[in-house]
Parts: sequence; structure tokens; C-alpha cells
Amino acid sequence: MIMKRNILIAFLLVPLLLASCDTENNFGYPSKVTFGREGGTKICSGTSSCYSIEVANYNGEGAGPQGGIKADSLKVTYEWLTVKCKRFVDTQLELMATPNHTGKRRTLYVYGWVNDHFADIKVVQY
Repeated sequence: MIMKRNILIAFLLVPLLLASCDTENNFGYPSKVTFGREGGTKICSGTSSCYSIEVANYNGEGAGPQGGIKADSLKVTYEWLTVKCKRFVDTQLELMATPNHTGKRRTLYVYGWVNDHFADIKVVQY
């Protein structure tokens, strides 16, 4: 009886322990941003600043920052999306989408590197 109770407690505590190792809820950044077909600019705020950003498609093809590792601001453009941020200082990402004249839904992924983890933002344009 005592052994079963200890095993039950262990099974309940292990998931709790593993969940506590998870990163902070995407570092405060939204998990999805949606643009209309007219495009535009949106500001996404988080709780931590990014030291690098990448924009990629579903297959992982994309672009990284330009301007070198010592640049104090980052700007990444891939296909129809441009992302800008100030390194280590600002907790905001500026997302700019060009107008969508294709008539099809477009999706890209923004990865903002924070410490040894990253914030994922799915960007969809209709």
C-alpha cells in the first residue's frame, strides 16, 4: 500500500518537475500574428530581448540577420516579411508584411533567440 502510494506520487511529480523546466510562455511574444492581404506593420512585445532573429518557411529555408554580430539592431527580410529589433535593449519585434497579391494564404515563422532558447512566432497573411 505504501509502495503504491509512493509510486503514484512519483508519477504525479515527474511531469510537474519537467513542466517547470519549460521556457517562459514564449518569452511573452505572441505565438501567432495575422496580417490582412493589404500587409502593414505590427509590433510584438515580449518580456526578454532577442539577440538574434531568423525568418523561415515551413521547410526551414529562410534568412538570418544582416549587419554582423556586433550590430546593435537586427533586420531580417525573407520573401514578403521583414522583422526588425534592437539587440539586448528592446523587447519588441517590428514585423512588416508586403501586400499579398497572390490570392493565397502565406505563412512564415519568426524565431527570436533569447538566451539558449527561442520564441516562435507563426506569421500568417491572407
